[in-house]
Amino acid sequence: MANNFTDKEITEYRKLFPVVNDFIYLDHAGVAPISTRVKSKVNDFLDIALNKGATKYDCFMEEVENVRTNFSRLLNCKQQEIAFIKNTSHGLSLIAKGIEWRKGDSIIVFEKEFPANLYTWLDLKRSGVEVRQAQLINGRVQTAEIEKLIDKNTRLLSVSSVQFTNGYRADLESIGKICKNNNILFSVDAIQSLGIVPIDVKALGIDFLAADGHKWMLSPEGTGILYCSSKVVKDVRPVLLGWKSIVNEGEYEKINLELKPNALKFEEGSLNVLGIFALGAGLDLLLEIGIEKVCSRIQYLGDLIIDEVKKRNFILKTPVCKNERAGIISFYGSFDSSLLKDSLYSKNVIINVRDGALRAAPHFYNTEDDIGALFKNIDEIL
Repeated sequence: MANNFTDKEITEYRKLFPVVNDFIYLDHAGVAPISTRVKSKVNDFLDIALNKGATKYDCFMEEVENVRTNFSRLLNCKQQEIAFIKNTSHGLSLIAKGIEWRKGDSIIVFEKEFPANLYTWLDLKRSGVEVRQAQLINGRVQTAEIEKLIDKNTRLLSVSSVQFTNGYRADLESIGKICKNNNILFSVDAIQSLGIVPIDVKALGIDFLAADGHKWMLSPEGTGILYCSSKVVKDVRPVLLGWKSIVNEGEYEKINLELKPNALKFEEGSLNVLGIFALGAGLDLLLEIGIEKVCSRIQYLGDLIIDEVKKRNFILKTPVCKNERAGIISFYGSFDSSLLKDSLYSKNVIINVRDGALRAAPHFYNTEDDIGALFKNIDEIL
């Protein structure tokens, strides 16, 4: 184990998160608290909107494009491959409904996925699309299980970068190679990794990626991003269409249904500018620190949790190997996980339960003392 932050750095960063004054917050895989920087950025927007109205609209749009640029840096893609969306479900639905499916086509998904990455694909059965669910082996996505399901009719595979129940981190590189070798579209639900795990969409061969900001991005609910590769964007028709989907969006009196040739065609109307300001502030903080450094810190805290789990002979559901996990550590024992979660909440320790197990999800600003307090309280309750 290694801690790559100094005590001074952590002390200063914790000042950005007033939630630490009242809670030991270990549920960033659920809904995360925001930082004072996010609040400040939102206040900036509100002050301008309050006092200047739309006279600073160009400044708003400039900030939107700055945020888009930073996401392109995060994912190693072009700015025009990033569209702003409401949430992960919204982004995945745009892809699922926008592709022209043929009867008999098949899609591969995985059992026990978060519903956002299941329902939108399962609904395609109404169009004659076969949805094949690959089994998780020991809680893991195995490439052999994928290959069993591939045939000439397979057109798309969708997987979560990190499983929301046990925290298993998929080998996107290997899955991407399988998709490339079989000419299969590759879609990723990145909600449990965006901002804390480095993702290079080009190197990994990802065609579509969706995530919103209320988890590891440390932003409010309601705003996220959709990445759509320029290689395949022409094959996805916007199912929501409006004035901003069109090339000459500002020519209101001239009607010409010529779609933008990139992901911006999915932004059909006025954007959630306030939400994008907030999302951008969350991203700015993570980029300032560095995604690799954030990832290393979170995994260091995960190591501490794993050690405490082992000391108590609890059962770990999350893989120990660091390249198989991100921020989630899931475990259970001879206790009622839901009751224990509620008891911890009464002591201002915020943790969650998924699939019958406690799910701890610390972020970079959490401390060793936070982990110690979690298990001290568990011991007292039990």
